[in-house]
Amino acid sequence: MTTATQALPGFLESVRVADRALLDVARTRRLRPMEAYLLLIMLDEGDAVSTAHIAARVAASSSQAKQLALALQVRGLITRRDRTGLTSLTPEGRREAAALAADVVRVLHDRLKPLDAPASWRAITA
Repeated sequence: MTTATQALPGFLESVRVADRALLDVARTRRLRPMEAYLLLIMLDEGDAVSTAHIAARVAASSSQAKQLALALQVRGLITRRDRTGLTSLTPEGRREAAALAADVVRVLHDRLKPLDAPASWRAITA
């Protein structure tokens, strides 16, 4: 049986592979990594959310979260209400986020296949 300590390097490798997959897919879609991450988060949210909520989800300051949202707004992927700062995906943004998610899942599947990520995760969480 593999112990958590023995499984940790494999688990961390799978986390790094996941991070790299998001970076690579974001690049192909001409998105900065944090913009891609924000699109995926917004897809998960469904409704309009505050800048503070976005900041908490992306682990950034409110100012950084606002700048990310504004960059995506310029591209027509997100709308922000001026007074409240409530942010939501546009229909185009929802399509882009869904396509991004599908691409990340495909790349993750291919890249994680040679690793035994599920076994590492079971050992870490046992």
